[in-house]
Amino acid sequence: MKSPPLSLTARITPGVFREFAFFDTFCRQKRWKGPVLFAAILGGFAGVCFALRESREQAVFIGVVLLVVGLGLPAAYMLSFFLSVRRQEKALARAGNPAAYQVRLEKEGLWVRQGEREERYPWDKVVRAFRLKGCVCVYVDQRRAYLLPPEDGEQGEKIWEFLTASLPDRTGA
Repeated sequence: MKSPPLSLTARITPGVFREFAFFDTFCRQKRWKGPVLFAAILGGFAGVCFALRESREQAVFIGVVLLVVGLGLPAAYMLSFFLSVRRQEKALARAGNPAAYQVRLEKEGLWVRQGEREERYPWDKVVRAFRLKGCVCVYVDQRRAYLLPPEDGEQGEKIWEFLTASLPDRTGA
């Protein structure tokens, strides 16, 4: 690779955090499937109860209970997630978007310095990289990602070009 190392200081803004949280939870981990499946199953059973309303006593009551639980618990899960993200956004805004870590993209791999801790991740160990509107996410394992928010559009293009050259077949837009 002919590119010189790229260095940046990652400042996680509330907008970048929100975008990443929604992407990671609902797109990458697909955690929307469980609540939808739960709602569909309980909704189906509620439909059966409503269909039996003429022949079974209290079928409508049981159907309503199933429908309320089937829609209420997934709604509570989603609301809890949204409120958690909002709390974290407010905390980031109060802190003034401090520098979270320093990152350097090198020929050999990804170098990260967070406080006194330094870590290096060779490119063959990096799992995947994704490009979002406000940042680039680099997953160093299945559960941990570093966010690389560019200072401007030009830096964002350089970061993405560097990653696509270093991680062939492991990048996604």
